Amino acid sequence: MVNKFLKWIDKLSDYGAYLSSVFMILIVALILFEIFLRTFFHTSTLISDEFSAYFFVAVVMLGLSYTFKENGHIRITLILSRLGKKTEKAFDIITSAIALVLTLFIFYHSLIMVIETCKLDMRADSIAETPIFIPQIALPVGFFLFALQIAAKIIRRIRK
Repeated sequence: MVNKFLKWIDKLSDYGAYLSSVFMILIVALILFEIFLRTFFHTSTLISDEFSAYFFVAVVMLGLSYTFKENGHIRITLILSRLGKKTEKAFDIITSAIALVLTLFIFYHSLIMVIETCKLDMRADSIAETPIFIPQIALPVGFFLFALQIAAKIIRRIRK
C-alpha cells in the first residue's frame, strides 16, 4: 500500500516534469514565432514576453518535485558528511519535515491567492488582459507536488 502511494507520487512528479517540458517548448516556439514575425513582417505578437514569463513560472513550479525526486536540488553536504549514519538519517528526516511544513504553508497561501485573484477577476495590465489566476495556478500545483515528493522522501528515509 505504501509502495503504491510512493509510486503514485513519483508518477505525479514525472507528469509535472513532462508538463514543465511542454511549457519550455512553448516558450521556445513563442520566441521563435516572435523573431519570425519581427524579421519578415516587421510586426509583433505583443504578448510573447508576457506569456513567456507565465510559461517560465510553470516550467519552474512543475519541475520542482521531479528535480527533488532526482536529487537535482543543491544540497549542502558539509554538515551531513561529518555525521554518523543514524544522526544523518535523523537530521535528514527533521530537515525534510521542516521543508514539508514550509511547503504546505506556501501551498496554502498560494491557493488562497489564486482563489482571491479569481474572485476579484484580476487581469494583467497588458494588451492580452490575461486573467491572472490562470498563470498563478502553476504555483499551488507545483507546491502541492513538491510537498508530496518531500513527504515521499520522509517515508522512504523512515522505512530505510
